[in-house]
Amino acid sequence: MAKRSTLSKGVSSIGAFTRNNLERMGAVIDGMNAKTSKPRQYKAVNLGDDDYQQDLFREQTLKATQQLLGPRFATYGKYAKKVVPNSLFQSTLDGAFAQVAKLAFNWSQIDLPHEHRFANIESLDDEQRYALATDIANQNRALATMGGLTGLAGLPGLLADTLWLLLVSLRTVYQLAAVYNKPLTGTQGIKMAYELLANADLSKMQEKQALLAGIGIGKGLLDNAQNNGLHNELKNLGLKNKNVNFYAEQVDRVASQVGIDLDQINLSWVRRLLPATAVVIGMRYNSQLIDEVIGVAQATFAPEAKLANRAITDDSSSEVEVDKATDNTQKTDKQAEQTDAKNKDTAQESAKKDAENKDTESKEHKDTADKNAKNSDKAKADK
Repeated sequence: MAKRSTLSKGVSSIGAFTRNNLERMGAVIDGMNAKTSKPRQYKAVNLGDDDYQQDLFREQTLKATQQLLGPRFATYGKYAKKVVPNSLFQSTLDGAFAQVAKLAFNWSQIDLPHEHRFANIESLDDEQRYALATDIANQNRALATMGGLTGLAGLPGLLADTLWLLLVSLRTVYQLAAVYNKPLTGTQGIKMAYELLANADLSKMQEKQALLAGIGIGKGLLDNAQNNGLHNELKNLGLKNKNVNFYAEQVDRVASQVGIDLDQINLSWVRRLLPATAVVIGMRYNSQLIDEVIGVAQATFAPEAKLANRAITDDSSSEVEVDKATDNTQKTDKQAEQTDAKNKDTAQESAKKDAENKDTESKEHKDTADKNAKNSDKAKADK
């Protein structure tokens, strides 16, 4: 029993350490994105609407599979359509993505209870919920960005990266919904989670996939060229793809004019550079894509638009500007209050002086009247 308790404490400590570091890493990534991209306002999604397009994750997963299998994918698809009805294929595909959503939901449920603030979620105010949502968003931002490391695996990593980003995106949606006390559960929750992803701007995913696919093909070309020679490999590539043949011929012609033997070029450094480039591209695009998911989820579940977008649009410089503006406003208000108080004191002092002058004039008038009365009485007595 004691051993189990010790093991449980050790696992909890490791979990807390991991979450804290993910939050720090996510905050750094968020700050970098805020400095390199323009702030934008995210729109809330009316969940439950049946009229929405499919999310890009589904399309890009199929494209990544096609890139990985190459011509075999087209062959399998050709024979599959003859045997399997299209409706059954779509149903199978829907079931597979539903399983990914269930996995993301279970993952979110394992992690959330370990947040000490989540134990009192019912008693949190809007600012406290926002703070918790920001930490959770940073955790998922870091996890999504780390998915770019799959670029080291070439084309297989392209499919793994797409599925990992989908898993983390769904986890983000489930967790933020729970933080704002709007949990997504069951089949309807899966539908709403994918509906939210469909309304996020994930167009950069297509750019990322095209770049990573090109790098993967280039790496495969260089791997073969290392054994067969770059000249022969370009020639074979041109024969396989007519669109590439023109560019392959141009490279061969330029090399001949310059006097470079393509087969003697050492390509080892280029082969090492391409995976590192794929990692940088994957991490950069993933951080931008998860920002879109976080922004739309915050706008959908958070009670106020200001709270929903603050995590994405704020950076350190804007915070300084806001603080300066606040200080200037406070200084202006204080000066106005001091001016009003000074004017009020001046008015009171002026009124006091007027009253004193009035009293003095009244007293002088009375003294003059008394003096005149005495002089009148004295004159009468003399007579």
